[in-house]
Amino acid sequence: MKSVPMKFKGFTWQHNPRELVFEDEKTLRELSAPFDKSVVWNTGRRNMRISGEGELYGEDCLEQFQRLFELFCAGGSGVLAIAEVPSVYAVFESLKLIGRPRPNVLTYRFVFRELMEIREDTQRETLAAAGENLWDISYRYGVGIDELVRLNTQVKRPDESVEGEVIRLC
Repeated sequence: MKSVPMKFKGFTWQHNPRELVFEDEKTLRELSAPFDKSVVWNTGRRNMRISGEGELYGEDCLEQFQRLFELFCAGGSGVLAIAEVPSVYAVFESLKLIGRPRPNVLTYRFVFRELMEIREDTQRETLAAAGENLWDISYRYGVGIDELVRLNTQVKRPDESVEGEVIRLC
């Protein structure tokens, strides 16, 4: 199976990052009780932190980084789609250029922060918006990508735009 490129708000990585880290934590509160006992409360999951490191290749690697930097500076939130991982609604938290650029190679690090509070309620079908693909819709409605592919046989690749199509959700 061909790897689907990572995407965020219209930017597609030509080469997926070589390293990805998903940090997911819960917030716990501990209260000391008499007789050397304590009680721990799970107060919920924190927003996931998605970080990574990669390289941009080619004679235009500086231009690629510039486009990525412009995306970072633009701010705002969007769907972060990563191959074989459920998409998340996220904000671009940090972008760093690492070391000196080598001929045709530029190394960078990035951090995205998930926004769990932004999701739409599940319904039976939806009209795909401009630039949306099945990964975007998967996250927005909380429907697994495999299920969307099974339900929407007219879509040949889940990473390609389905703008204007009616997409079945269940």
